[in-house]
Amino acid sequence: MLTSDFVCTFVLREPSATVEAQVQQAGFTVLHVPLKLTLADEPSWLHAQISAADILVLDGYHFTPYYQQQLKQYCQAVVYLDDLVSQYMWADVVLNQAGGISASSYRHEPGTQLCLGPEYALLRRPFRESATLPRNAPDINRVFLNMGGADPENNTLVVLKQVLQWLPQHRFEVVTGSAYPHQATLQAATQNWPNVQLHHNLTAEQMAVMLQRCGIYVCPPSGIAYECCAVGGLVLLHPIADNQQRLFTYLTENGLAWPVSELAALPTAVLPATAHRLQERQHAVFDGLAAQRLHQVFRNLALTYALTTRRATAADSEQYLLWANDPAVRSNAIQQETIAWEQHQQWFFRRLHDADTYLYYFEQQGQPIGQVRLEFTGSEALIDYSVAATARGQGLGLAVLRRAILELRHERPGPWTLVAQVKAGNLPSRRVFERLGFAPQPAVQLHDSTFDVFQLAFLPPN
Repeated sequence: MLTSDFVCTFVLREPSATVEAQVQQAGFTVLHVPLKLTLADEPSWLHAQISAADILVLDGYHFTPYYQQQLKQYCQAVVYLDDLVSQYMWADVVLNQAGGISASSYRHEPGTQLCLGPEYALLRRPFRESATLPRNAPDINRVFLNMGGADPENNTLVVLKQVLQWLPQHRFEVVTGSAYPHQATLQAATQNWPNVQLHHNLTAEQMAVMLQRCGIYVCPPSGIAYECCAVGGLVLLHPIADNQQRLFTYLTENGLAWPVSELAALPTAVLPATAHRLQERQHAVFDGLAAQRLHQVFRNLALTYALTTRRATAADSEQYLLWANDPAVRSNAIQQETIAWEQHQQWFFRRLHDADTYLYYFEQQGQPIGQVRLEFTGSEALIDYSVAATARGQGLGLAVLRRAILELRHERPGPWTLVAQVKAGNLPSRRVFERLGFAPQPAVQLHDSTFDVFQLAFLPPN
């Protein structure tokens, strides 16, 4: 998903031999956390192992807000994989692929980008590719059943027996994972069931082929449910853990899946039409573009931290005037007249010496590429930003604004509110503010033009 532009290294604490082998076989390097290193000391150790340009992806419940905060104090780019929606987020990007989660559910740092829902689904490559293939009518005579990789309670056998009672003439493809501890029991129970075929420890490629051959899928509301939806068909859910309830509710309430219990009252004759209806809805949601979206998120984040940032000085006055008088900048400004040198000099001097004005100047590989200005009145600041004409179309608008907010967070801890006024029709700027979590406000009329207003209110955590 990211290897075309990024080198990926896995940092693991006491991994099992199986996990480490899987990572290495996939072509990735493994960095081991020292066994005696405490979790409290891990952020500083981790910072010493990586460069300022690296992006840290955290996946685990032990990565607390304090852990994230320590990394952010080192000015390190952080992406956090979440499924709890329960704690304060210091990360630059929060990725929660579960559906039905709203941005308002999160408490986070200003400028944190929230990537929520199936449009950011972390599907394995064969399933990402399946989502882009031509859609065939689901084969509802063949049932795929999987209850997760481990299934310590042996839900596989329990659910299989139940579904067999409802669909006794169907062929069943039952898949268990490498950690499944009941394989011998399952084999003994099914040895005289001619319509049940067992499969164990399949690769992602083998699993994708298996799903494409089936039209009915019985699984828990977890990652495997997303993979089934990506292929498309009648997805029937059986929750096996408390933390699966949110995803179960999302999938069933949005017409992407049904509870497996409803199969008991479903006539066999309506299965094809039901599977087709769900397949159409699934393919509208799982569109095969999640990898592209995630790649762009990581690219933009890397770009943010690659910029050189400083406060403007008197020596930057001429460069600021050149940016301000750029025709594209003037056409989107509140006051569109060309700015005279003398007028600019006086204004720039006042802004430089105003304690409530923050002028951030950005360079990329030694070349000036843009500026962000924040002018405070009390606890509210009006934002102005611009990107050099030669640097447009590269995602730098998002990068300079995100970086400016990070700098402001260090210099002015808050609370504060940032306000942006975007000329109606300026869609690129509008998208930038929306991605950074700015909320739309009522539009205003300024100098006979309509400006859309966006606001980001920040209250520091206790």
